[in-house]
Amino acid sequence: MLNYEEKGEGRAVVLLHGYLENLRMWKSIGNELSKIYKVVKIDLPGHGKSKTYGKIHTMEFMAEKVNAVLDELKIEDPILIGHSMGGYVTLAFTELFPKKLKGFILLNSTSLPDSEEKKEQRLKAVETAQRNFDALVKMSIPNLFAEKKREFLKEEMEFAKELARETPIEGVTAALLGMRERPDRTNVLLSFKGAKGLVMGKYDQAVNPEELKKIIPEESNILVTELEAAHMAHLEVPEHTLNFLFDFLSDVWE
Repeated sequence: MLNYEEKGEGRAVVLLHGYLENLRMWKSIGNELSKIYKVVKIDLPGHGKSKTYGKIHTMEFMAEKVNAVLDELKIEDPILIGHSMGGYVTLAFTELFPKKLKGFILLNSTSLPDSEEKKEQRLKAVETAQRNFDALVKMSIPNLFAEKKREFLKEEMEFAKELARETPIEGVTAALLGMRERPDRTNVLLSFKGAKGLVMGKYDQAVNPEELKKIIPEESNILVTELEAAHMAHLEVPEHTLNFLFDFLSDVWE
C-alpha cells in the first residue's frame, strides 16, 4: 500500500505529486483545501515514504496503486489533482477507472507523450541520477521555476530540492523510465465526460503551454487557465493556483 495522509471532511480531493516530489509538496494547498473538503495526499511509488516496486513504474502501474488506496479508504467520486507526473498518473487512472472519478485537474501536465528528444533526455537523467544524484537535483530543479522570478523564490526552490533529495535513486529511475514509455492520452483527456481542468504555466519549459493549446478544441468542456508561472505553479503562484482549484471544485460540487 502506498503511503498517504488524509485531512478534512466532505467530498474527496486526491492530490498526486510530480516526479522528484512527495506528498509534502502540497502542504499549504492541502491545508487550505482541507478546510472544505476531505483531502487525500498520496506518495506515488518510489517517492516519499512509498517503496519502489521494480525497475520501471509505468503510469498505469502507479494509477492502480492509487486506486488501491482509494478502495482502502472507501472513497467514491473523487476529484484527482495531478501535478506534472501526477497528471500523467491521473490520465492513466481516468483511462483505467473512468466511472470512479467525478473529475480531474491537470496542473502543469499534459496528455501528450514524450517527444523523441525528451525520451533521450530521460535516459540521460537516469545516467546522471545513478552517477551523481545531487548534480541532477541542482541542475533540474531551478529550471522548473520561472527565470525572472527565481531570485524571489529561493525558499520555494530550496524546498523543492529538499523533497527531491528525499527521493530514492531507484524511485527516480523507475519514474523516468515510466514517463518515457507513456502513450498519448489526448483522447482520454478530450473524451472523459466528467469535470476537467487544466492549469498551464506561461513560462513552463517542461510542459509547453502552446503545444497544449493546439490539442484543445475551442468548444471544449475543459476549464483552462494560464498562470504567470513556469512548471511549479503551486509553489510560484500558490494564491492564483488555489483560487482556480476552489472555483473549479465549487462549480463541480455546487
